[in-house]
Amino acid sequence: MENLPKRLAASGAVEIAVKLGSISGGRVLDVATESGDFINSLMKTLKAYDYFIGIDISKKALETARKRFAGQPVKLVEMNAELLEFDNESFDTVCMAYSLHHLNRIDKVLTEMHRVLKPGGHLIIQEEFRDGKQTEAQTTNILQHAWDAQIDSLLGETHKMTFTKDKVEEIIGSLQLERVETFESTRPLFCLFCEKALGCEDPKWERTLKGSLEEIDAGLKRLAEVADPKARIRLQKQGEELKERNRKFGNESPSQLFAIGEKA
Repeated sequence: MENLPKRLAASGAVEIAVKLGSISGGRVLDVATESGDFINSLMKTLKAYDYFIGIDISKKALETARKRFAGQPVKLVEMNAELLEFDNESFDTVCMAYSLHHLNRIDKVLTEMHRVLKPGGHLIIQEEFRDGKQTEAQTTNILQHAWDAQIDSLLGETHKMTFTKDKVEEIIGSLQLERVETFESTRPLFCLFCEKALGCEDPKWERTLKGSLEEIDAGLKRLAEVADPKARIRLQKQGEELKERNRKFGNESPSQLFAIGEKA
């Protein structure tokens, strides 16, 4: 992590990586793993680990993750996070990143995560939040996420807008962990290891803008599946406004809250 870009170095992500570097992860379960970004970050930052199991309900995401971790100590399993198919106290570390807002029953998932974690084991949560001091580019991301969440919700998918910091802290507090440490960062942990880190210093970087506009175009296409014509028209207008906002201010991830604690 030497020679990091200035804004990334000052973001708070380095402090999170240093904390993880003091932890031997042992048997690690990553819940809602998607394509495995958080597993990849933990592999690069934990002091040590035995193996990883990543679970998700998306077959497509798991296929991507399997290709990514071929030949490595990572097993990817299609599974419902509300009904984890593991024995009590099966893991030394259980984690989830950027997925709380996708859960239909947060309490049920967290109860399951707590159940499969051994006493003294580490539970890690990382989630974005929308309030507090956010740049214009971060606000663009928050607004775009809220727009996308509306489309998903109209199409029957569980997707909530970015939580407030208080809400994330409330969720973490409900786990009743011991020795909880929390960190804030303006950049995700995986940025420390990304080849695009230098370019992303500029929220209006061409590659960032291109990706954001492509995501909006994909959302606009999905609007054809929305039954309510008034909702389609409203969201179509918002999508075009988001394109202009991206061009004006750029787009970058909102602030993150990272929490790590131990099961009593």
